Amino acid sequence: MANQEGLLDFLTNPANSFFLHPNESHALVLVNLILDGKNYHNWARTMSMALLSKNKLGFIDGSIQAPPDADPTFSAWRRCNTIVLAWIHRSISESIAKSILWIDKARDAWIDLQDRFSQSDIFRVSDLQEDIYKMQQGERSVTDFFTDIKSMWDELDNLKPLPNCRCAAPCQCGGYQLTRNHRERDHIIRFLKGLNEQYSHVRSQIMLIDPLPNVNRVFSMVVQQERQMLGEGQNVAVNESKMFASNSNTVADMNARRSGFLSRGRGRGNCGQGRGYTKICTFCGRQNHTVDTCYRKHGFPPGFKPRNAANCVSMNDVADTSAQDQEEMKDLVSMTHKQYD
Repeated sequence: MANQEGLLDFLTNPANSFFLHPNESHALVLVNLILDGKNYHNWARTMSMALLSKNKLGFIDGSIQAPPDADPTFSAWRRCNTIVLAWIHRSISESIAKSILWIDKARDAWIDLQDRFSQSDIFRVSDLQEDIYKMQQGERSVTDFFTDIKSMWDELDNLKPLPNCRCAAPCQCGGYQLTRNHRERDHIIRFLKGLNEQYSHVRSQIMLIDPLPNVNRVFSMVVQQERQMLGEGQNVAVNESKMFASNSNTVADMNARRSGFLSRGRGRGNCGQGRGYTKICTFCGRQNHTVDTCYRKHGFPPGFKPRNAANCVSMNDVADTSAQDQEEMKDLVSMTHKQYD
């Protein structure tokens, strides 16, 4: 009777490790990170958190053992164990999945992966140390640069952790804490040295602080400097944009006024042909007619009398203009006279 009540409990109680939500199928992908043999520690950490959120961590850490076959909870355990195995298979590469395909228990599969990929790799440690010391901010923001270098620190700490004191009595010399402080000091120096030269001032100020603040506080100080520089850069850009727009408007006004004078002069100089009239003769090079009607090519009609260009364009039209515009209008009048010579 008690076993039957327990069976009904894990069927309805989400806090029970044997409880399975209808959406928790074997096709569910718990994590986006795929184990490829080189990222075991990150994968194991991510997968452990995902299984803990599903209340299934006990199936890989050994806290939930398989019940006897005759136990009423055996079928529930077997179902949950199979689901956890399927989740592990869907979070590793195909080649690695083949190597644990015939392992029946999620706990055994987890231990097999741990034994193969969790061992400290001295070559990986060497590569991480080299990448950390070569890392520069470049075109990244301070936040992106700090995030990238911190992920390398965490992986290196996982591969090469600091030793913990195992003495029966608590250690009184403070050696462990001193070692941790030295490692964090190295992190701060490496982060500051990797920043771009525009942060040299704030870098120098932080390096003079004794004792140095923790690495998160240093990151916060540099981010504040970045925000200040970005704000100043935006103000300078706005001022330059306003200045450029003002200069552009001034030049446009001068060009428009000059074009108005010339268009008005051409309109009268062409004796009513109107603005925008752009016919040009390819024979004589003069305007307001084409080669088909050019008198200088085909001959003047009998009784042709040239009109007085002075009546079309008068110097009185330019009396109120500026000196430069008056010179342009004089040249226009001279050209008009020559056209009828």
